[in-house]
Amino acid sequence: MQTPEEYEVSQRIGLLIKGLKHKRGMSREDICRHLGIGMRTLDNYLNGVSSFKLGTLMKFADLCRVKLADILDDTEALSRLYPDNMKDKGSILTLILGSIAGYFLIFESIVFLLLLLLFCCCYKDKNSQTITGIFLFIFALEVVVAYLLRFIIFPAVESYFFENIYAFGLQLTLSLMLLFLLKHRMTISVFLTQGRSASVFEKNGIEAPIYFLAMTLVLIDFLALMENFLRNLDRLGMSEELAKTFWEVTFFYDYFEYLKTIPAFLCIALLYVGFIARRNAPLQVGYLGAAPK
Repeated sequence: MQTPEEYEVSQRIGLLIKGLKHKRGMSREDICRHLGIGMRTLDNYLNGVSSFKLGTLMKFADLCRVKLADILDDTEALSRLYPDNMKDKGSILTLILGSIAGYFLIFESIVFLLLLLLFCCCYKDKNSQTITGIFLFIFALEVVVAYLLRFIIFPAVESYFFENIYAFGLQLTLSLMLLFLLKHRMTISVFLTQGRSASVFEKNGIEAPIYFLAMTLVLIDFLALMENFLRNLDRLGMSEELAKTFWEVTFFYDYFEYLKTIPAFLCIALLYVGFIARRNAPLQVGYLGAAPK
């Protein structure tokens, strides 16, 4: 049975577990796996049936990237991890988007379905369809990567540090691939249509803003990956005392889903606007004097 002081710490840990789920998408099963305990053991700790072991508390502090003393004394350093603080972090729109982004697999699947619908609507305009198809291809890969991470890679990796390397690294790879495909959009269009559609040679008005949003996605992934290394310098050989000064660098780590969600939906909105603008534009003479198909 826990003492009142121990029970207070257990309640605090219960809040932190909610924070880990809300901000970092970690389930109770994920947390138990990292702590090396079972679900029933965690429930006993949180319900006051038994006391946390020192080794388990140290692992939990490491998982939260705070000092053990912060958890024991409820210092200001824990405030950023409490889920209730999210109420003060942004607008209602941000909270709605964040609730979607918190379910990573659902978000990726929704974006994929929206792009698939838009791709089908663009079948008469090969120019818009090619750009939409590039996004559709990348987000199809993201759905595959999301399932791969969730059900294969994460269960096989013991360290949250390495989980983030895989997650952010794969996201960065896909964002760079998106940027590359957009840059060579016309070449891809000609190859896929075999030059039979004149509209693929036309400039699309959304290409510049779409390319900018793709660069934004690359930047977010890169900074998140670099921040993961920066926050784990102790794992890379730096002394723990010096490494602790970087544990508070958490912006991209905590808000990665929010930062990725907004430009992703903006891309879909731009693709739709571009398609509507081209559909309603007056018929133009296409490449080599042929009407666009």
